[in-house]
Amino acid sequence: MKRFFSKIKWKKVIKWVVIIAIILLVGNFVFQRFSAKRMIPTSDANVTTTAKVETRDIQNVLSSSGTIEPLNTYEVKTLVEGEVIAADFEEGDIVEEGQVLYQIDTDTLDNKMDTAETAVERAEKNYEKATKSYNDAIENHQKAQADYEEASKDYGNANIEATETGIVKTLYVEEGDTIQKGAQIAEIYDNSSMLLVIPFPASEVDNSLLGKKAVVTIEASDETLQGKVTKVSNIDEALSGNRLVNQVTIEVVNPGGLSAQTTATASIGSIYSSAEGTFAVKTQTVIMAENAGKIGTLKIEEGSRIKEGEVIYTLTKESIEDQLESFLSKVENAEDSIDNAKDSVENAQDAIDDAKSSLEDVVDTRTDYSITAPISGKIVSKNALVGDTISSNSNTALCVIYDLSAVTFEMNVDELDVMSVKVGQEVDITADAFENVKMSGVVTNISLVSSANQGVTQYPVTVKIEEVGNLLPGMNVTGEIIIQKVEGVLAIPSDALMRGDVVYVVDASVTEAVGEVPVGFKEVAVETGITDGDYIEIKSGLTGQEEVYVKRISEAIQMMMPGMGFNQGGRDGFTQRSSETTYSTRTMPAGGANSGGRN
Repeated sequence: MKRFFSKIKWKKVIKWVVIIAIILLVGNFVFQRFSAKRMIPTSDANVTTTAKVETRDIQNVLSSSGTIEPLNTYEVKTLVEGEVIAADFEEGDIVEEGQVLYQIDTDTLDNKMDTAETAVERAEKNYEKATKSYNDAIENHQKAQADYEEASKDYGNANIEATETGIVKTLYVEEGDTIQKGAQIAEIYDNSSMLLVIPFPASEVDNSLLGKKAVVTIEASDETLQGKVTKVSNIDEALSGNRLVNQVTIEVVNPGGLSAQTTATASIGSIYSSAEGTFAVKTQTVIMAENAGKIGTLKIEEGSRIKEGEVIYTLTKESIEDQLESFLSKVENAEDSIDNAKDSVENAQDAIDDAKSSLEDVVDTRTDYSITAPISGKIVSKNALVGDTISSNSNTALCVIYDLSAVTFEMNVDELDVMSVKVGQEVDITADAFENVKMSGVVTNISLVSSANQGVTQYPVTVKIEEVGNLLPGMNVTGEIIIQKVEGVLAIPSDALMRGDVVYVVDASVTEAVGEVPVGFKEVAVETGITDGDYIEIKSGLTGQEEVYVKRISEAIQMMMPGMGFNQGGRDGFTQRSSETTYSTRTMPAGGANSGGRN
């Protein structure tokens, strides 16, 4: 018996079992068709197949399989040596970027750290001092420059003019004298006009009195003079009896008998002074030298009368040049001070940089002794433990981290299709481990490092999946890159398109056949869009209400494949893509139409 079974060719047996099962299924279906009293044409009849124009989504896709990988993988290594004193994590833990993974003993770095920090503090203090000196030097230079410009302006005219009008009462200089700025030149006295300062009731005076005429009465001689109000004080003063007054200044032309001791009363319109006032000389001042230099020519003498703006003396050209030279020398000295201070600042900054660099070296070294996670992710292996001594020349990873915030896989795309792939395109994804679970990704990179196999060149295309779900590294997935996609467009089966841009729609008024197209169909030109192999987009020419001719097919085959689409040009073979598509058949005599191919 064993020998009998061993001689049986099981592959052929299985093959025939499958064939018989298919025949039984088809026979059962045919029987059901007969039992439903559906009309079956004769075997030599042809069937006219039509389909309704429908609205659907169409997309072109490229399909390829790959293996899930983490978004990033990092092997944690270090160049420092020493004993591991802390490693507070385990395999399977989730760690964050920057989280300390390992701590290496750092006792030998403490003294270097203290020394470096002290050096930085000292250098920064020196820099502050140097900066202050530099700022002071800039201020001194600005002042010296301003003084020089002012002196140049003042010494532009060697003639010194009077600033007051009056009589030279006292002359303090002579020709040939060398004077300094602020020296007394002459005392000027002018009593041709006198000023009477006198109190008036505070409630009756204000600035509106300025410029008004006033009547002045000399008490000693009962003489009256005409004057003019030149000033009104806003300060309240108290006289005897708590009388509040404001001082009013009245200018009076001196008739010749007024002196600084003369007293008088006054009235301004109907307002009378509250008490007597005393006259004062209008001009009694000393002219001061505004610039230093040597007097070359003196144009005034005691007793002479001068007017404001008249030349009173002239400085020599040589003394002017000497003075300007001294100002210019101060500017140049200030510039030298700025340069020296700037050098000091730069040297101080260099000292800070050197000190900080030394400190950073120590800090960096100390930082290296705290080994942190370079990325956020999951620990998949931990190789170094507390108490282990790390060697700098070891290539062994202390631990390995997977970044699973997203995952990737590679699709191999044929050279004929790779130009249709773009970064950012959507990818529909299915995983072998999860049936009927749809995921999505996006193309993030198209590598130029191609590979060739049996004359076919392929390019790796990286796909990133943001929604990881239950995907794990190593799982097999299949991706479909959506090359083109339109939604809610008019579409017909691809086999309904004739000669590239023509379809035939049902029209009972047409009584002549065209090629294989039987009577009852009208030719319509259309504009087409994208196709997925089974269906093609119609941009114009159809309204969506038509029924289009698809093809002619033996009714025997039609009966064996009821309800199926007749376009078999798609990637899915004989799989019908849409159960919503409705096909209808029309029986015609075998000779009723041209049985030739598509036009």
